[in-house]
Amino acid sequence: MSKVYKTCLFKIHNPSQRRSAMMLDCMRRADRAFWKLMQHYEPQAGVLLKLDKADRRQRLREIKVEAEKSLSALPLSASATNGLTFDVTGQISSFLELTDSGQDASWPQQPNRVDPFTDGLKALVESIDLEAENAARDLMFTKPKSNDPRPLTINRNDSRGTILLQDMKGRLFAWVNLHSAKSRFSERVTVADMVDVRTGEIMSFSRRTGALMPLECSTWHMEAFVKTGRMQSSKLIYRKDEFYLACTFLFEVEDIEPETYLGIDRGIEYVAAWKVIDTQLSSVASGMTEGRTLREYQRAKEKKAAETQRRKGQSKVSWRAYADHVVHTAANEIVEAALKHKSQVVIEDLSAIAQGPQHTRPKFKRRSNFARVLNRAQYQKLSNVLEYKLPSVGLPKPVTVRAAGTSITCNACGYYDKDNRKDQASFKCLNCGHTENADANAAANIAAKYLYWREVGPKVKGKKLKDSQRYESWLKARRES
Repeated sequence: MSKVYKTCLFKIHNPSQRRSAMMLDCMRRADRAFWKLMQHYEPQAGVLLKLDKADRRQRLREIKVEAEKSLSALPLSASATNGLTFDVTGQISSFLELTDSGQDASWPQQPNRVDPFTDGLKALVESIDLEAENAARDLMFTKPKSNDPRPLTINRNDSRGTILLQDMKGRLFAWVNLHSAKSRFSERVTVADMVDVRTGEIMSFSRRTGALMPLECSTWHMEAFVKTGRMQSSKLIYRKDEFYLACTFLFEVEDIEPETYLGIDRGIEYVAAWKVIDTQLSSVASGMTEGRTLREYQRAKEKKAAETQRRKGQSKVSWRAYADHVVHTAANEIVEAALKHKSQVVIEDLSAIAQGPQHTRPKFKRRSNFARVLNRAQYQKLSNVLEYKLPSVGLPKPVTVRAAGTSITCNACGYYDKDNRKDQASFKCLNCGHTENADANAAANIAAKYLYWREVGPKVKGKKLKDSQRYESWLKARRES
C-alpha cells in the first residue's frame, strides 16, 4: 500500500466584498512577512551551506521557531502563521539543496510589483525630445507586473485551519481559518449541521477567526477527490481578481507488481511512441501520440510572435498551454496502458540533450538543435508528469535507460546499423528485412534495454563491456534462443 498526494483546485464562488477584503488582507500581510523573513535570513545562507545535514536540519527547526515568534504580532490565525513559517523554511531548504547539487541557485528575491504608469508619467514630464517622449508613453502603457500576493498555506485540516463541509443539499463549502481574534475582520460565524467530508462527522461550531465559503465543484472533482481522498492541507490563491482554494488530498493505493515492460520513445513526429513487451520480448500492445500538429502550432505561434515583436517591440509566445495539454494527453494514455498490462514504464534518458536554459548542462556538453526542439515542445516534461501519475495508480515510477542505439538497432534480430533507419518515420533492417515504424521499434528497444541491463549489469559492475555483453549481442542471443 502506497500513499499518494494529489491537489485539486476549487474556485471560491462569488465571495462578498467583505470576504474578498479579508482574504486579500491576510494574504498580503503574509506575503510581506514572507519576504521580510527571507531578507532577514539571506546573510545566513553561506553559514547554512557549510553545515552538515544534521546541523542544517537543526538550524532549520530553530529558524521555524524564530519565525513563528516574530509573526505572533500579526493578525493571522495560528494555522496561517504555521503555513507561512513552513513556506519560509521550505524555500531556504530548496535553495540549499539546489546549491548542493551544483546548480547556480540564487536566494529568492521579492518580485518587482511597481506599476510602470507612474514612472512613465514622470519620464513624460521630464522628456525633452520626441524619442524620450515616445519611450515614456510606451512605458506608461506597459502592462504592470502582477501585484498578486503569494499563495497562503494553511496546514491544519480541522476547524483551526481548513475543513471541507457539505450541507444537506450536497453543496460543498470550505471553512477557512485565516485571521486572529484581534483582526479588524473578526466577526462571529456560525456553522451548523454540516458534514466534514474528511471524517463524516456532523459539525456545528462558532468562530470569530475565519469565513465559510461556497466552492465551485464538479461531479468529477467530487468523485475523484472529495469522496475518495482525505484532505491534508490547503493553499489560498488569488489570481486575476478570483480566489481559489488548492486542497491536497491523501490517497492510499494498492502497489502493483509489474509483469510487463512499457518502453517510450520521444521524438518530433510523435510526442511519444510506446510499446509493451513481456519477459520473452514479445510485443503485447503499442500506441503513439502524434506530434506534428503540436510542432506546426508552435511554428505558427512563433511566427506570429516574431511579427508582433517587429511591429511593437514586444511579443508573447502562448503555445505552452497547448503543449502541456498534448503532454498530459500522452501521459494519460501511457498510464492507462501501463495499468492495463501491469507494466514497468521505461523511458530514454534525454538529460544530456533536453537541457533548457533553466538547467545546468553537463560540462563540455552542447545543446543541439534537436535538444532545443525537445525543450520547446516540452517533451522532457512527459517524464516529470509520469513521475507522479504512475504512483497515483499503484505502479512504480518510470526508470531510464541510455538512448544510444535504440533508434538504429533492429528489435527483431539485434542488427545494429545506422542505415537501418533511412528517414524519420521508417525502419527497415538490412539484415533480416524487419520493417516497422521507426519510433515503435525504438520504443521496443527501450523496454528491452531495461531487461538487458537487469541481466547484464550485475555481471559488469563498472567494468568495460565485452562485445558479447553489448545490447545488440544480448538481443540477438535472446531472439535466437
